[in-house]
Amino acid sequence: MSMHFEGSSSVTLLFDFWDVHGPAGMVLSVLVVLLFTVLYELLKVWKIWLGECSFPRPAPPPSPTESLGSSAALTSIASESSLAPRRHSATPVNSWLVHGLQACVHIVQVTLGYMLMLCVMSYNVWIFLGVIVGSVFGYYLAIPLMGQF
Repeated sequence: MSMHFEGSSSVTLLFDFWDVHGPAGMVLSVLVVLLFTVLYELLKVWKIWLGECSFPRPAPPPSPTESLGSSAALTSIASESSLAPRRHSATPVNSWLVHGLQACVHIVQVTLGYMLMLCVMSYNVWIFLGVIVGSVFGYYLAIPLMGQF
């Protein structure tokens, strides 16, 4: 097996039945690899979103300059932090279910990542470019989704 990138239109990817011969098969294979890579990027964001839903981040404390500005700010911050009950958004059962779903998403993400790595290790330029473009496109789609959650 050659250990350098080549631009031929024949390659075997992952399994014996995924044997590509010709430009049409290569275009289809690059599109499939590109979609797998976009899915990989979206799974990363979904796993982060699940973590934020089940384990919300606490609010950041006020900066020292804001709290020292007036005595009303000091009393309101002290009373809010000491008297307000802490709310947990998820019950223990719900958090375990979300954590289990996170673990399943992680398994799929790792499996897909290793499959994409093996696709790149076919040393085909077109498959490599499909993974790179899919990663860029997936990141481009996924990051705005993170801001909406």
